[in-house]
Amino acid sequence: MTSLRGKTIAITEARRAAELASLITKLGGTSYSAPAVREVPRQDLGPALDALERICRREAAAIIFLTGVGARAFLGLAGEAGKREALLEALRQMLVAARGPKPVAVLREAGVRIDLIPEEPTSEGLLAALAGHELRGRGVAVQLYGEENPLLVDALAARGATVLEIPLYEWALPEDQEPLIRLAHDLTGGLIDVLAITSAVQVKHLFLIAERLGLGESLVQALRGPVAVAVQGPVSAAALAARGIVPKIRSHRPTMGALIHAIADYFSRGENAQARS
Repeated sequence: MTSLRGKTIAITEARRAAELASLITKLGGTSYSAPAVREVPRQDLGPALDALERICRREAAAIIFLTGVGARAFLGLAGEAGKREALLEALRQMLVAARGPKPVAVLREAGVRIDLIPEEPTSEGLLAALAGHELRGRGVAVQLYGEENPLLVDALAARGATVLEIPLYEWALPEDQEPLIRLAHDLTGGLIDVLAITSAVQVKHLFLIAERLGLGESLVQALRGPVAVAVQGPVSAAALAARGIVPKIRSHRPTMGALIHAIADYFSRGENAQARS
């Protein structure tokens, strides 16, 4: 059985921190939680309101909900604009896709029919699930999370879809930044075995804090050397590559749980190699 061998695993994920910490403990590791991100509503809701209007005018044949927070925010925005029933009626005539269980729960609570739920709750999984649907010349609305999603948006556009983005919230630094400050010190001080990264914005915020502390270059050196960096997804890997950091661990499946299992596999392989030598 794979094990984390008592290693200290730092996680900068916020929403699923408790779930990941539980898995780390179950696999024999020590969880170190330092959330790097919080969700805040966008101040400029003009683009989202424009998308709402266009959906109600039947300019989109499909819609993709990526998060529960975003799905609830979009329904709430429609209610505030006096267009909730118009939106629900439009959704009845569209292909509705939801990336994972959280948007599914919100949509079902609102009585929205869901046509497509991918096997993998990722952008890649959505694209695979949409492969059998003709998108060329059709409008596809995409509810964004706290940043742009070029992987999904560009792939839809490459299939000939007209993509209508719905930005509803943004990612900001956490209100309590002390855990992130402590993490920057502990990473550069050799107290962390693995840094697990699940989004590019986590990289951005961790380095923002480190640079404020005068630890930017020390952090780069730590993540290039003694600290094993584990990464989920190509966008996160690209954010690290921009600083010359190559992750030692990547998950075979693009989910957070799979990333923790990949870390356990990494240390188990190392232990087995030492036993054979």
